[in-house]
Amino acid sequence: MSNQSPYPQPSNLVSILEPRDLDILAYIQSNKFITTKLYHQKFHSHQSYKTATLHIRGLVSRGLLLKTRKFLNDDAYFCLARPALHQLSALARILISPEVRSPHINPFEREHDKRVLEMRIQIEEAGGLERLVWLSDYEMRCGLKMTWKRALTENRGWDLAGAKLHRVHHRTPDGYFEAALDGRVYAFVLEYEHTPYNREKMTAMVLNLTRDFPGAFRLVVSRDKKHTLRMMEGLETYLKSDSRTRSLWGFSFFEKVTHTPFIRVPWANMDGDYLPFVKDPILKTGSTAETQEEVAQ
Repeated sequence: MSNQSPYPQPSNLVSILEPRDLDILAYIQSNKFITTKLYHQKFHSHQSYKTATLHIRGLVSRGLLLKTRKFLNDDAYFCLARPALHQLSALARILISPEVRSPHINPFEREHDKRVLEMRIQIEEAGGLERLVWLSDYEMRCGLKMTWKRALTENRGWDLAGAKLHRVHHRTPDGYFEAALDGRVYAFVLEYEHTPYNREKMTAMVLNLTRDFPGAFRLVVSRDKKHTLRMMEGLETYLKSDSRTRSLWGFSFFEKVTHTPFIRVPWANMDGDYLPFVKDPILKTGSTAETQEEVAQ
């Protein structure tokens, strides 16, 4: 980015955008894209699916969103068009670099990314957490920091004038979020295993999360029950000698995370207990084997 303010002057179109539209566009940019189903779940959950469809079509017709679909029966994916990116930047709602382009949706990664977004929405809308701020993998790879994201979330984006994004090339988790629960602030990193990790990928994950997020709970979600247990068993080798951090690792699977309030998901750690923020007391008993079995139910 240049030394000048990263926020260009707003165009006339920005002035007619409602505050809710600005919030929606900033949220979509945070995740790189959204689908109609997830748009409905996040922004129109108490209204009809048709209402959500009409609203997102309106954003497309105004040149704010781009629509892409690989096959006729696939989900439609929507991301911000370049004018919308510059408009939100002009209002200090997002932080971008001058050469920014509309996000590229990788066809080989979009199912993985869509599932991560589905988990994010569930955690935000039914998680039981307060003051939650989420930093997506897309934002981390673009170089956005949590302190900057918090400023944008709290409408203090003008404080970031002159801040420079530097693209990150090392591995990032699928999400990092901070939130309060019972007056205490927690930090979490989310890793979603959509396809089975080999030994090399497990090693890279452990090194990355341990190095870059030393105090955060590491939440590893696999696509189904079988792979959750496989992941727990596979990581035992890496974590058995690390008594300081092994209690920070928690495991579950996609269906459980997307259909259960976050604080009631049976996040099992490597020692057969549940992470301390889990609220259901029924989950607080049992041996290691019983705990792992609960995760798989």
